[in-house]
Amino acid sequence: MRKRGITLLEMMIVTLCMVVILSSVIMFAVTALKHTTAVKETRATFNTNSALEDRIRNLLEGAYLSSVATDTSSYFKGGPDVALTNPNDSSDPTLLVFTALSPRVPSELLASNSDFETLNQSYGPQGGMTEYALSLTAIGDSTVDQGLFLRHQTPADGDSSQGGYQSVLDANVDSISYEFYDGTDWIQTWDTGSMTTPRLPAAVRITYHRKDEQNDHQLVVHLLHSDVTPDNPVVSGVQQ
Repeated sequence: MRKRGITLLEMMIVTLCMVVILSSVIMFAVTALKHTTAVKETRATFNTNSALEDRIRNLLEGAYLSSVATDTSSYFKGGPDVALTNPNDSSDPTLLVFTALSPRVPSELLASNSDFETLNQSYGPQGGMTEYALSLTAIGDSTVDQGLFLRHQTPADGDSSQGGYQSVLDANVDSISYEFYDGTDWIQTWDTGSMTTPRLPAAVRITYHRKDEQNDHQLVVHLLHSDVTPDNPVVSGVQQ
């Protein structure tokens, strides 16, 4: 019997099948690579946002007011109608400034035998309350032109408009706003300076946007040292 060879048509069919299979494999590999890249980017963005939100949450959970109502060195102010200590300062809707319990004294400071002046120069003042300020506006000279800035000063000196040290929490944050829960409603401004009896809001709702993302982000922080509840609200907005 005479052996039959492979015809040109069969070769073309086999070649076409191989091209189809190879194209499918390449498309699958490209899709898998894009998916892996997207997952990495999403994870990196999530980690960045989580780190920022954890930092803000830790600061706000320490918010604290002096038990002496007339003590002007403790305060909680935020929103578009905030009046800072300096009346010449224009209102900054991205500003949130408050006093909080100071961080724990470093163990190396407690174990040090250095004198007070040396410790103060090395670690800064310790104890008392710390003033924190979040804002998209840098205070004084800054090597970074934009972003969310954190200013802190220990001890708080009663001047809510300046002082201390400034750092950048996130250079990509391009908008931020705050709402404050008074036990009944979410309001836009909170200013203990206008209260007869200064009180902390029960919670702060923060909405922010990062310039490299499409959607806004929102977090709610409950203030641990607030006595405001639905049964004990702040009457008439920021007045009591």
